[in-house]
Amino acid sequence: MNTAFNPYRTTRAARRYVSPRTRPLNPFERETRGLSYMLKDPACPEAALQIAAAEMAALVWGPCHLIPAPDHTGDTTANRRLAKAIAAHVKGGADVLDILIRTEPAPSACDRHRTKGAPVSVAEHHIARRDGKPIPCRRTFIIDNVITSGTTIRACSEALGFGTGLVFGDASFHRD
Repeated sequence: MNTAFNPYRTTRAARRYVSPRTRPLNPFERETRGLSYMLKDPACPEAALQIAAAEMAALVWGPCHLIPAPDHTGDTTANRRLAKAIAAHVKGGADVLDILIRTEPAPSACDRHRTKGAPVSVAEHHIARRDGKPIPCRRTFIIDNVITSGTTIRACSEALGFGTGLVFGDASFHRD
């Protein structure tokens, strides 16, 4: 795997995610932050889910696979729900494959970012592929709500051996 990981070349994002620590946010940026946080919750309101799904689906084409990234506890429920909503909008069709796990919990990237801690390394993510049969060769997108340092997407891609990130919010362009 290429060690010079660049999230701009390997991840597609529907919106930029701007920190209010950088400057006052405009209404669109506040909406983006609000939607991004809602997408973390498995009980995200359907209207918010559909806004994000439609915008994210416009960035991909089918047939393809959508693979939800596990959250820091290993749960894929929120990202699986997002992936299914995206799949309903993808022209050409998309299959949702819930095949990534965490072998142990990882530090929360959100908590780490709030405390200005070091990024969680790829190894600290403890992401692996579930045992199972091979998947058909197709474009594959790893689904997550926000990218910050890019290590979650990179860990997922390394566990699979392939895959492009597809996120709602891109916070990787700015470092506080």
